[in-house]
Amino acid sequence: MAKLQTKNVKISGVCGALPRTVKTVYEVGEGFFDEPEIRKITLPIGVGNLYFAEEGQTASDLCYVAAERLIDGLGWQREEIDGLIFVSQTPDYIAPATSCLLQDRLGLSTGCFAFDMNFGCSAFVSAYFLAANLIDTGACSKVLLLIGDTLRRYVSPEDKGLTFIISDAGTATALERSTEGVLSSVIMSTDGSGSDALIVPAGGARMPMDSDTGIVSYDDDGNGRSSEDFYMDGMAVFTFAVKRVPALIDELAELHGMDKADFEYFLLHQANAYMLKFIAKRSRLPLEKFPVNIGRYGNTNGSTIPLLICDLASKELSMPKDVIMSGFGVGLSWGGVATSLGGLAYAGIVAVE
Repeated sequence: MAKLQTKNVKISGVCGALPRTVKTVYEVGEGFFDEPEIRKITLPIGVGNLYFAEEGQTASDLCYVAAERLIDGLGWQREEIDGLIFVSQTPDYIAPATSCLLQDRLGLSTGCFAFDMNFGCSAFVSAYFLAANLIDTGACSKVLLLIGDTLRRYVSPEDKGLTFIISDAGTATALERSTEGVLSSVIMSTDGSGSDALIVPAGGARMPMDSDTGIVSYDDDGNGRSSEDFYMDGMAVFTFAVKRVPALIDELAELHGMDKADFEYFLLHQANAYMLKFIAKRSRLPLEKFPVNIGRYGNTNGSTIPLLICDLASKELSMPKDVIMSGFGVGLSWGGVATSLGGLAYAGIVAVE
C-alpha cells in the first residue's frame, strides 16, 4: 500500500469545464428505451442530466478552458508553474503526451514538468498523490492537475448500464507549496485482477480495431455493445467499491490521526447515488456527510471530485473543513486523501462554447 503524509501542500483553487450540450436522461434514452424503463434505471443512480462533448472537442480542450480560468482567477504567473499532470483515458493522441501539448497551449515555461496519467475514477486522488510527492520533495512548487474525459464517444446508446451514467467534462486543480502546516495523508491501492470489470476492449495494441470489433452483440439483459464500446460489470464494480472504500476510510482516518466521525465531509467519486448511500451505511457514518451531485452532471469519471469541490466551495467549504476525498474504479484502483480543505482562492464551473 502506497502512503504519503505531508504538511507542505495545499489546494489553492479548482475549476470545472462542461461542454455546452446537456441532455436529460429521457432525451438520452429516446428511441432505445421507454420512459418507465428509463425512470426505473435512473432513479437509484440519481442521474438527471448528462453532458456531451461536441464533435472534435477533446478532453484537453475542456481542461484547457478550466486551466485558463483557474490561472487567471488565482493570479498565478505562468512561468512559476513548474508541474502539469494531465489525467485522462481519452488523450488527444497515442503519441505525443497530451500534457506536452497543454504546456505549450497554456503558455507555460519550458522548464515545466509535463506528465500524462491513464486513470479514470481514481484520477483525482492518483494525480494528487503524484503532485504532492513532487511538491513535498521540492521538485515542483506549483502544479496543475488537469483531469478530463470524453468517454461518451465510447458508450453504446443501447447499454443501459452506462448510457444513463457517463458524462463528459474537464477540470483543473491548483496545488502549491504551503507553509501553513496543514497535514495531508494519502493512501493509494491497486488490484489489476479486476481490470476487466471496466474496460474498452478494442482499440489498443492488445486488440486493434478491425472489421469485427465494431459489430454490436447483445447480452442476456438486452444490452447492445461492440468491443469498441466501454463495458462495465456493474455488480463486480459495486462489490469492489462497497468493500474497499469503507476500509479505506478507516485506514485514512487512522493514518491521519483522527476519528473518522470527526471528519466533516467525505467527498467521494460520484459513481451513482445508491452506491454512495451504501458506502456511507457500511462506514457507519451519517449520509449528510456524503455530498451527492451526480444528478447535475452525471458520472464525469475523474472529474467528479473537483466538480464536487466547486459545488461546495462557495458555501460549505468557505472555511477549512476536515475532509476525506476518495476515488475508486477503473483499474481496478482506489485511493484517498485526508486533509483540511476550504477557503479556496478560486473555485468555479464554466461552460465551454
